[in-house]
Amino acid sequence: MTFRAVWHAAPNLRVLVDPQPWTLEPVYQDAVDAFWDLVVLEEPQFFRGPVLSVTGVKEHMDGVTLYTRWTDYAHFLYSHRYWPADHPGYVRVLFAAACLITRDGQLLVAEMGDKTVRPGWIQAVGGSAEPSDVADGVFDPVRSIRHEVAEETGLDLSNCEIVRSIDVVGFTEDLRDGSVAVAVKVPLWLTQEEARQRFLSRPIGPERELSDLLALPLGKTGSAALKALGRPTVRYLDALLQAPDLV
Repeated sequence: MTFRAVWHAAPNLRVLVDPQPWTLEPVYQDAVDAFWDLVVLEEPQFFRGPVLSVTGVKEHMDGVTLYTRWTDYAHFLYSHRYWPADHPGYVRVLFAAACLITRDGQLLVAEMGDKTVRPGWIQAVGGSAEPSDVADGVFDPVRSIRHEVAEETGLDLSNCEIVRSIDVVGFTEDLRDGSVAVAVKVPLWLTQEEARQRFLSRPIGPERELSDLLALPLGKTGSAALKALGRPTVRYLDALLQAPDLV
């Protein structure tokens, strides 16, 4: 069976965060903790950071609400390795994806660096939600991508000479693992080459996340170009390339 991610237009999307973090039954928590101890022995660079998981979806007259709660990366990784998607402890991770669209109609995408969980993979710029992205129980995808884009590419999305607008336009839902990528549309005043030059000229730290910034045309042409790269790619990226709200 071929799995894919599907697009949901939702300009009035709200992401509510449960004030109580996920609490596993002791037998499950013990298994997760023991698993994580083994993981960091082999991959000491892995970080047991916060993960936002989707617990419910509600469509209503004026938009869509996603219900979420906090857990951590150890729980996420364990659930995806050992539990089926219908297990009550399974984690459906939610994150914000920055849809950086250049002045010449290209979507900027990230090639992950060697020290990341997925070295060489192609995905959207962005990353895991942080507690600082939540205010009054609501996750702010725009705040999330602002700091992620700055850290990963060096582009300052508060600079009106670079950015035309920033809007949440919808989300993708992965039909295999249930993960949700909230799409934040960011039209740039920069061409793909100008954006890439800014990326290449930024200060480079020892733990940089991205090894390169690539450009793909939107629509079916972009999907074909992505496939032609022959690189491992997250499933939601193809859904973003073909999303009518981005093309």
